[in-house]
Amino acid sequence: MVEVMLGADLNLTCVAVGSPMPYVKWRREPAHDMTPDDKLPIGKNVLELKGIQESANYTCVASTALGVIEAVTLVKVQSLPSVPTNVQFSDVTATTVRLSWSYPTNEEVQYFVIQYKPKYANQAYSEISGIITTYYTVRNLSPYTEYEFFVIAVNSLGRGSPSAATIVPTGETGE
Repeated sequence: MVEVMLGADLNLTCVAVGSPMPYVKWRREPAHDMTPDDKLPIGKNVLELKGIQESANYTCVASTALGVIEAVTLVKVQSLPSVPTNVQFSDVTATTVRLSWSYPTNEEVQYFVIQYKPKYANQAYSEISGIITTYYTVRNLSPYTEYEFFVIAVNSLGRGSPSAATIVPTGETGE
């Protein structure tokens, strides 16, 4: 199996040796020959894939008068995770905010990251990483402050784009 980013280019090389030397061709499943029959290379065939859009199985076929051997490679298209949507807040106190969000259930995601900071503060975002649910309560906030929150999904390739900013004013102390 070879994992590639959506839209990537990839060369698949197949080498076969024998006596007599075999013809080598590539086939994209189901049953779509990628090598023209009048130009079958002997011993080695490099399949150049450009701008790959979907996962597929590619079969290398080595053949002589004595027989045929096939080997399959799965080219699996991966993309960075989608953007979490519908970020909502609830249960706001002076120092905590509960966030929840939507995420496509058919996508593999390893975890979520929440980034936040006081909206008007000139400072770096604080980050909470490793969240495996689609909700989280952020704690230790300052009372009576407008915060800006982003949610980011992470998969095996890396981080997706952040959600739209969600602005939440915390409550006053002693509410």
